[in-house]
Amino acid sequence: MKIAIFSDTFPPQINGVANVVYKSAISLTKMGHQVAVFTISNGKDDKANDIISFEHDGIELIRFPSMPAPVYPGYRLALPVGIAIEKLRRFRPDVIHTHTPFSIGWSLIGPAKLMHIPIVGTHHTFYDHYLKHAHLDYDWAKRLTWNFTLDYYNRCDLVLSPSQSLADQLQSHGLKKPFEILSNSVDTDLFCPAVDKKTKELLKKSYDITSKSLVYMGRLSYEKSVDTVIRATAEVVKRIPTIKLMIIGDGPERENLKKLAQKLKVKDNVLFVGFKQNQELVEALQANDIFLTASKTENMPLSVIEAMAVGLPVVAADALGMPEIAEDGINGYLFAPDDYKQMSDKILSILEDGKLLKEFSTASREASLLHSEDCLTKKLESIYKKLIMKSTKKTFLSKISDKLKKL
Repeated sequence: MKIAIFSDTFPPQINGVANVVYKSAISLTKMGHQVAVFTISNGKDDKANDIISFEHDGIELIRFPSMPAPVYPGYRLALPVGIAIEKLRRFRPDVIHTHTPFSIGWSLIGPAKLMHIPIVGTHHTFYDHYLKHAHLDYDWAKRLTWNFTLDYYNRCDLVLSPSQSLADQLQSHGLKKPFEILSNSVDTDLFCPAVDKKTKELLKKSYDITSKSLVYMGRLSYEKSVDTVIRATAEVVKRIPTIKLMIIGDGPERENLKKLAQKLKVKDNVLFVGFKQNQELVEALQANDIFLTASKTENMPLSVIEAMAVGLPVVAADALGMPEIAEDGINGYLFAPDDYKQMSDKILSILEDGKLLKEFSTASREASLLHSEDCLTKKLESIYKKLIMKSTKKTFLSKISDKLKKL
């Protein structure tokens, strides 16, 4: 198949959606499909009015010029130009998969309809939870955000959601198109538990970790509630003074979080190690014992699935899509959102019970296998084929109908 992927975010941008889109494109090329990704420029090396197209890991990458997003640090907005339509015509995809309902996403709707190309749209997150960045955290702004989102996805032929909770929200707000659940995938060969206890100890030593340790991985921004993770760790420190919290990632809240750690007198217990990827990321996760997330905005976070694949129990806020992957009492615990004391109690109950830690670790790894890249890419391939067949049949019948009308 020839597959065109449209996304307003893509590496070198660092966020969950960019990561998911990139890994999906790579997985599809490994299965022998031709993939073209339409996305934004990185704003550094690209000329202001150029569209850059080149081969990268078997993917044809077509970048739109872009500008910084005024309301969300680190993000960019595309400035689509007409040549992109010509690129789409030349590539002539069998199916289009769109991952964001913004400028890149909207640029495909008209051409796709004219060319009778079926559109699959994945909705990744709850955009209304990000309005605080623009100082628009009001009911009217949330309604407007949902109306905008649904206006876009109701123009797709099929909508995919990584979690049932997000799909339910889409339907309750007015989604009229058919949908399917397709979770985010993880490379379970790359993300795997440390081979033995000695290896784990060596990895801990490389980060100057001398006892049990906790880890958060993701963007350091307000909606991720990393401050709650640090507050919970400060409570754990009262019982286990040598405990460490490793924070993997970066973002606009980094300095504020450092100040919080200092204020709570746990500066030496919190390790800010920055962004990591590939084997370096795997080893950083393997060096720890429990994965933490206090975010109340998560749908199906890839970071959590990757941590599970490494065999880490999960302590997470009981919100939105998290209960679908972090099963309370099975591979970790859920806690009431923002309740850092309850979070610390859950962390301690695992740390102080070696048998429970081991059971949760095994359960996390087993659960992650349901999200393996091979399994989910095959399911995505099947979704594409069914939609293409349905679209071809519809187009054929439409042409027959037009001919009959002319008789």
